Amino acid sequence: MRARRPSEPRRRRPQDQSSGRARWLVSYADFITLLFAFFTTLYAISVTDATKAERLVRSIRESFGNALFEFSPDDPGLLEQLRGAPIRLGEDLTMTHPDEPRRRLDLLGQRINRRAEQSGRASGLTISPTEEGLVISLADTVFFAGGGTTLAAGAREALGEVAALLRDVPNHVRVEGHTDDEPIATPGFPSNWHLSSARAIEVLRELEKSGIRRDRLSVAGFADQRPLVSNRTLEGRRINRRVDLVVLRARLSAHDP
Repeated sequence: MRARRPSEPRRRRPQDQSSGRARWLVSYADFITLLFAFFTTLYAISVTDATKAERLVRSIRESFGNALFEFSPDDPGLLEQLRGAPIRLGEDLTMTHPDEPRRRLDLLGQRINRRAEQSGRASGLTISPTEEGLVISLADTVFFAGGGTTLAAGAREALGEVAALLRDVPNHVRVEGHTDDEPIATPGFPSNWHLSSARAIEVLRELEKSGIRRDRLSVAGFADQRPLVSNRTLEGRRINRRVDLVVLRARLSAHDP
């Protein structure tokens, strides 16, 4: 057997070379294991523990009494039960509900229509929902006398009945005056702008006297700029001469209560 010289490099054994090539498999296996543990943890977090949820409901039921919490796994949620509940005319208009603004105005419109029909004033009142809220239109032929701003006989009583219903809701009310396109030029009303604004102010004052807080009221005069129908006929001009009480769905500003 020949002796190895000191300067001669030592040959690597075949088994050493094979173990070096397989060393990356260890790191790869560790990575796959960690990745599996990561996704397993995410799945465990996303899955609801039905047993713990049932245990929580049972604990709340025992604390407050069984009458308050009669649930089963197939029962709809409490929110869905509230949304499907019918509205009765005896409900409080200040109720708390996810659809409160829309439902409140719908209920208000029903009450005003019913009150108008009972008092025989349905022909002078028109209720129409809009994107802004609920519009209560007062016909000028019924609520104003002589083409001016003087309220007709019975108009104050009718406004008082409407105001009594408006007091039950917290919404703001914008009083809008409208005329037809026939020009007016009198010492008291130099233009349709003056007439529409004066009529709106007169109605606003009556609402304030009937108990509506002044911070809930505003006034606007639009003259003939917002007609409902064409002014080409007498009937059309009659419809366009009106005062609208717009019960706003939203608040006027962020500072309003």
